[in-house]
Amino acid sequence: MGSVATPLLINQFILFPAAATKTVRNSKLGGSFNKMCRSTENGILSFSFAGGNHIVGGNFAIKSSKGVSNLKTGQQEGTWEEPDIDSDSESDDEDEEAEDENLGFESDWEEEEIKTSATSVVNINSSDTSEDHVKREVEQLLDPEERAILQQNVTPNLEKISTKKWSPLHTLALSMQMSCMDKLLENGFDIDFINKEGLTALHKAIIGKKEAVISHLLRKGASPHVKDKDGATPLHYAVQVGAKQTVKLLIKYNVDVNVADHEGWTPLHVAVQGRNRDIVKILLLNGADKTRKTKDGKTALDLCLCYGKDFKSYELAQVVKLVPVDSAL
Repeated sequence: MGSVATPLLINQFILFPAAATKTVRNSKLGGSFNKMCRSTENGILSFSFAGGNHIVGGNFAIKSSKGVSNLKTGQQEGTWEEPDIDSDSESDDEDEEAEDENLGFESDWEEEEIKTSATSVVNINSSDTSEDHVKREVEQLLDPEERAILQQNVTPNLEKISTKKWSPLHTLALSMQMSCMDKLLENGFDIDFINKEGLTALHKAIIGKKEAVISHLLRKGASPHVKDKDGATPLHYAVQVGAKQTVKLLIKYNVDVNVADHEGWTPLHVAVQGRNRDIVKILLLNGADKTRKTKDGKTALDLCLCYGKDFKSYELAQVVKLVPVDSAL
């Protein structure tokens, strides 16, 4: 029985890649492994191997203690013995218990919890002064001229922050900065300001499907009746983007469901074009006129049928034909 000392980390497993296993199987030992065992007990790591009945049977035991491993081997033909891992078990247990006591996992966790709690308290206490701290820091970063501009603009300089295309209110609406929107309105900005496309902030919010902003603007007094340069109202856009809840909300604000743009298209025409059965039904139940024609002489049903049979035409034709006569559809 021989013994070889090799360095080994405590409780660390040794993995044998496929290539190594293949080499062993093709070695002079012949045959394949019948059994491979890994055992971790009392801090001892062991690997057990058994050869076939051909030439060699053997067992190996690797004991790890304080970073040093002892490799013990024994050979006998055609038989198997469990590795001898019982020796020094009591001393190993004592070493393990001593190591566990020294690790102090529980105390580390408790200390971590205390640190986290302390950090939370500091964050709560410092939240009130964080804005002032940022102001002081930024004032130090700015050049004297930059600092003067910031201090002079007590109210927004609309001439400096607006163009015909880019309105600050439109941008704030789409980015859902409602508190900044309110401050801008408090400083006299027109809530129904129209950009070069004829769009208001309400138009933009509807196009962006920002339902919270849409409700906020309407409560603040935004007009749901403003037309863009092509005569389209917020209701047209709500129908176009398929915003069913916004369509219902605008109807509550008494918009004209039969309002037409410059080409004679009503929201119902747009809804049929968008193949949106639910919105078509909502509009018809709230007074949309299915007989209204575009400047090209097309009714909602005409637009429905012009798509052909593979574009929900049957379902839409049914709604247009029967609603509101049969509102259960």
